[in-house]
Amino acid sequence: MNEITIRRTFELLKQENELIEVRLIGARTNLSGYFKSVDNVIKSLSKTSNCNVYFVLNRISDACYAREQSEKLIEHAKNTTTDNDITNRDWFLIDVDPKRASGVSSSDSEKEKAKFTINKVYSFLRDRGFSQPIICDSGNGYHLLYKVNFENTKANADLIKQCLAVLDMYFSDEYCDIDKTVFNASRITKLYGTKAVKGNDTADRPHRGSGFIRVPEQIKETNIILFEHLAELMPKPEAPTYTNNYGRDKFDLEGFILKHGLNVTSKQSISGGTKFILDHCVFDENHKGKDAVIFRMDNGAISYKCFHNSCSGKKWQDVRLMFEPDAYVKSERMNLGYRVTEKKDIKPQENIAAKGNKFYDISEIAAVDRSQIISIPSGYRDLDVKLIGFNKGETTIWSGKNGSAKSTILNQIALNAIERVYNGAIFSGELQPHKLKNWLYLQAAGRQYTRESTKFAGIYYVPKHISDKIDNWLKGKLFIYNNKYGNNYQQLIEDFKEIVTSKKLDWVMFDNLMTIDLEDDNGNTFRKQKQFVAEVSAFSKEMNIHSHIVAHPRKEASFLRKESISGTSDITNIADNVIIAHRNNRDFQRAIGEYIENEKLSFFNDATNYLEVCKNRDLGREGLFVGLYYEPESKRLLNEPFENKNYGWQEIGIQSTIQLTETNKLNFEDIKLTYMQPKEDEPF
Repeated sequence: MNEITIRRTFELLKQENELIEVRLIGARTNLSGYFKSVDNVIKSLSKTSNCNVYFVLNRISDACYAREQSEKLIEHAKNTTTDNDITNRDWFLIDVDPKRASGVSSSDSEKEKAKFTINKVYSFLRDRGFSQPIICDSGNGYHLLYKVNFENTKANADLIKQCLAVLDMYFSDEYCDIDKTVFNASRITKLYGTKAVKGNDTADRPHRGSGFIRVPEQIKETNIILFEHLAELMPKPEAPTYTNNYGRDKFDLEGFILKHGLNVTSKQSISGGTKFILDHCVFDENHKGKDAVIFRMDNGAISYKCFHNSCSGKKWQDVRLMFEPDAYVKSERMNLGYRVTEKKDIKPQENIAAKGNKFYDISEIAAVDRSQIISIPSGYRDLDVKLIGFNKGETTIWSGKNGSAKSTILNQIALNAIERVYNGAIFSGELQPHKLKNWLYLQAAGRQYTRESTKFAGIYYVPKHISDKIDNWLKGKLFIYNNKYGNNYQQLIEDFKEIVTSKKLDWVMFDNLMTIDLEDDNGNTFRKQKQFVAEVSAFSKEMNIHSHIVAHPRKEASFLRKESISGTSDITNIADNVIIAHRNNRDFQRAIGEYIENEKLSFFNDATNYLEVCKNRDLGREGLFVGLYYEPESKRLLNEPFENKNYGWQEIGIQSTIQLTETNKLNFEDIKLTYMQPKEDEPF
């Protein structure tokens, strides 16, 4: 027994004064005790030997302390902790043990295989966005403990059960098992600091101590959404259609494998199905070593998984289409090069009372009071005067050459909207989340609160005591899409619908169209661009939000026009507003004279940037220009030089305006401490 490790266990995994239940299980022993004193735990354990010692991982109701085994161990206790006694789920346990004869400890070589498996699980979950776990040695295998904060409900028990089933499907093999039974709320697990006692203590199969391998500096909770995404990886049967004979016949997977010469190195039974381990990935022959697997579940569902990141988006349907291009109706239509529409028996619709008459008599159409339209101000004074704002239920297309500050403008619009209590979410396909955050926080802080690096001239950052206040201000108001979840346009729309609904958001931004996966089976993106914009526009109306989409210009004209925007003209036709950002440089000055009357050219002399309204469906305005001024310290674009915009984070409290002097400038390395996400640890 290692007293220091036992104390460390309760320091890490239990809150102060939290109730603990310890259980001892041996060949002739079955003891239980409830404790609030760790000293009493250690004192009681010192009187026992040759037992496996466990404790209840999740939070126990204090009412259980009144049971007979309070502050002592008793044999065959009448009542021990049940699922109903758990008040909250605090930990998600993954337990990997090597396969071996029952009732014996693992050998060194068997345990090494468990280490290999736990590392694969660790890396897989890390790449899916899970927070860093506590890594433990259970004596005979290994544990991963992820901090969570879940209610103790049946739905969450089912969710965790499904997650463990997915991990078992992916990672259990002929050598090791992922324990699928540890989903219950009252789960007991090894008390770290005690020995794993199974069978005789021999040189080949010793009784080993348990303990901690790695504890993160910060133990962060993993959000339940990541567990939901993990659970969704469980294969589901195809929906019955005429292409699969309405599900009457199961697909002959083994016949498919044989017909197309897929090299299966091993076939293994798994819980609820079978997995076929391939010699290499069907999409990349360099992906070998059990990294490519086809799963066939007993319910007929089929799934494909390659564990390399470059193939993470490949599915079973992609595998089948690779060998049988005409397997699905969609594929057949795309191969024809044109869209085939199935003829349907369509009859005139009946009038539906809730919708009103199918055709309005002109006199029936009620006027809409302009004051009832909710418009989100941009925060750019002249733009808001001319457009009123961005109406909810509408979509704006933004464009401009590289360096025209499109993203900077949208960031400022986002902050200005939040200041007016309109919250939203951003997809930035170009910037990693921490870089986008850096940029946004510079703009939120303003020049008086940013500092210049003493190491790199012209590089500014926000000190931590300011960024913490901005964090508190923006928390729950601004959401940034995690690019690790991919850029498939249909999935993006569904994910944004989800967060708009769950967080009651008012606007979304997609920056930019070129970073979204829009390529169809023929490599043609134009039709998909139109489809994406059309779906976002419909989504905006349905959810009553405003959507901003950045679309890069298709060609580098001397002076960008609406027709220069990437894709077909359909995307600008669909949008309610089209705005082009211009940078006032030599090219702009040379080109502007071709489009603007001489007497108006003086307007374009001093501003660093201009916004051009090319289309506004609501008010019918176009050809309008707004001048803005770039501020390098804050990355802001201002209505006029030296404008000072104050945001709500300043109301959280700040001592005084910071005077930027040489004595209080910080080193550039402080940026890393403030913003740079810690490098994810490698597997142990």
